[in-house]
Amino acid sequence: MGRPLLASPALLLASLASLAVSRTSAAQGQPTLSGAWTASALSEQWSIDAWGEACGPRPRPQGAPGGAVQIQQHGSELSISGAGRSWSTAECWEQMPGLARSKHSASGDARSWQTRCTTPPNDPRRAVVTTTTQATDASIRMVETGQYKFIIQDTTCSASVTRTRTYTLVRREGEAPPAASAPPPAASAPPPAASAPPAASEKKPAPPRTCDAPGEPARLEVTPSRKLMRPGERFQFRALVMDAAGCALPTRPAWSIAPGPLASAATVDATGALSLGADAGEGSLGLVASVAGKGVTVAIEVTSPDRYDALLATSGLNESGESDQAAVAVIAAGTIGGRTTSGEDVGRERKNLFVAIVGGVAACLGFAGLILLRRGRRRAGELEGPASTGGLGERGGAGADDAPASSGAALAAPAAGGAGPVGPAPRARGKICPTCGDRYPGEAMFCGKDGTQLVLLN
Repeated sequence: MGRPLLASPALLLASLASLAVSRTSAAQGQPTLSGAWTASALSEQWSIDAWGEACGPRPRPQGAPGGAVQIQQHGSELSISGAGRSWSTAECWEQMPGLARSKHSASGDARSWQTRCTTPPNDPRRAVVTTTTQATDASIRMVETGQYKFIIQDTTCSASVTRTRTYTLVRREGEAPPAASAPPPAASAPPPAASAPPAASEKKPAPPRTCDAPGEPARLEVTPSRKLMRPGERFQFRALVMDAAGCALPTRPAWSIAPGPLASAATVDATGALSLGADAGEGSLGLVASVAGKGVTVAIEVTSPDRYDALLATSGLNESGESDQAAVAVIAAGTIGGRTTSGEDVGRERKNLFVAIVGGVAACLGFAGLILLRRGRRRAGELEGPASTGGLGERGGAGADDAPASSGAALAAPAAGGAGPVGPAPRARGKICPTCGDRYPGEAMFCGKDGTQLVLLN
């Protein structure tokens, strides 16, 4: 009777160990998601809750074209590059400035991810974005929802968005190409159908419109988004800047080489022409184009001439080694959905309004001072008339020498009863401009030259 009881724990431990091994084997038996995939066009749908004139342009669906992408699995996370954008399952698709990841979860089998991104508590732009990604062995689906709410000039701006994109497996990493041919380039020259999406699914950037009155820069497109090059080659990249309505603008982006191992072996001029040194090694290189602080990075793969044809056949690029897609960056300000809501224009308008008000008040005060000055001179002239006549008869025309004190003499004449001067008559206190030194009658208030307020003479 004792042995069965002693054997029970051993059997239980053995069962648990067997279950753990079976689960580990099942997890390890899942195929990797690394490889060549094709992405659908990004769908974007907006719902406006409240949007006044002060909020600026209403959000509009922008989306993004589909195309060939490369997916790399790093542990339980995926990194995706291509179709105009690099992205990973550890971040949100939304690129609104100030938005940061606040929560993230991933399943141990690398088949489910969820990321939550929010703006800081002290940011007046309230945004909450949740990105959910689900994967099977041959397909991946990304769904992102966002809620945006902020206040501009006492106006509430509120909207929500839903973005979706699917990825379909073309060829898993480590699998042989569908066309089982020998390595010679002649047999692999035509791109296999499984290494790139069909031509019908490739969506090139729409041609820009020509408008009489284009708006501010809102979108930057660089073509191609990926390029395969050999050392010593030179390639001209093409950039296009458009406004929110798709109108082409003459704005040119700034070009630069992204930091990396091959950065010192490459140069780029102001037109976007990239040159590789003849001694450049193999590897990846990033070319950055930016407008108004928003940039997009183009992926460049540098390979030796011996490996160029083989890599071209499996890269998903066209026969020229270029992607048919454009790398896109949203650079508009004043809206949401990957763009910045800027308060600089509001502050500038308030400053201009303040300056205009102060200038208007100063002009009114100057005009009032001029009127008072003219009235003071007119009154001084009226008082000066009779006194000057009597003064000429009594003093023999000395009025010219006493002109600065004419108003005081006129006021002293009635007190003398019209008689000649008996002695120094008391003068009324006049005023003087503290800026230019001109003297004025006691009734005057402002200087007639510069509008400075007059002060009494001692």
